[in-house]
Amino acid sequence: MRVYVGTDSLSATDNMTATHATVRYLTCRIGGLGHKIFMDDFFSSPRPFDDLDRCNINSCGTVQPYRKYMPCDFGPKQMTLKRGDLRVRTREDFTALVWKDR
Repeated sequence: MRVYVGTDSLSATDNMTATHATVRYLTCRIGGLGHKIFMDDFFSSPRPFDDLDRCNINSCGTVQPYRKYMPCDFGPKQMTLKRGDLRVRTREDFTALVWKDR
């Protein structure tokens, strides 16, 4: 048994951040069962979502627009949305959506 005490910086590599390694470790035992995981923006980015999809784990969460591998037109400088505006980008099973609420 391994107790989770925060991000796993020892498992981080050039291709995997510490938070990605943490998500991968915590979900490796439930792969293939069709589970759904909801994450906040601390653990969310496109790479872990793709990794979880390969393990047959559905995932959803809020993501900061500056995260690596997010669509380039989702950056803060490109976000000049008016109230009610919506932008959607899709890639295979990955969908990124941003909207202006108030």
